[in-house]
Amino acid sequence: MEKTVEVQLSPPWVTYYNELLNTIGKDPDATVGPLIPSDGNYIVPVMVMGDGKAEALATLLKPTVEFGGVTLTVVVINEEQQIVSPLPCPLGVFAVADLADTALSGNPYYDQTVVKRLSPGGPNAVYPVFAPEVIQFFNDDISNLCNNFTGVASKVFAEVMIEELCRVSILFSTSCEE
Repeated sequence: MEKTVEVQLSPPWVTYYNELLNTIGKDPDATVGPLIPSDGNYIVPVMVMGDGKAEALATLLKPTVEFGGVTLTVVVINEEQQIVSPLPCPLGVFAVADLADTALSGNPYYDQTVVKRLSPGGPNAVYPVFAPEVIQFFNDDISNLCNNFTGVASKVFAEVMIEELCRVSILFSTSCEE
């Protein structure tokens, strides 16, 4: 009797969960998961130590991501087991930079946050800067010999965090230092 092998790929919400787990979840003060099914959608709790870090992550993580008809919702929870809400606008460029630094400090991939003009005479932008590292995890990726997802740290953080807050651009960058 011949065995048949059924090829199954990781659904995009599992990939996204693993991106959260392997970025934000690498911070010793944050615990990501589990991925919780809820009426055909998914919830990912992010448990955070420290109210400042919890508030910063609640503000900077993408709160929901749509995958066709499936919604993944990220919920930040503080040490008191309370859901943390994002900060409201207005926030200036340096307040956004401070939030990025608070959210990411302690993460082994994170280096620093820089405020710099996008172009001469243009507005300032916030640049969270990450180590030149690769984030890799198993993901049923048939284009990879080992079936892994592989991404540069700054790009993977950009996938799970917002790109603009209160009209301030947030541009995820890799360190200029080697």
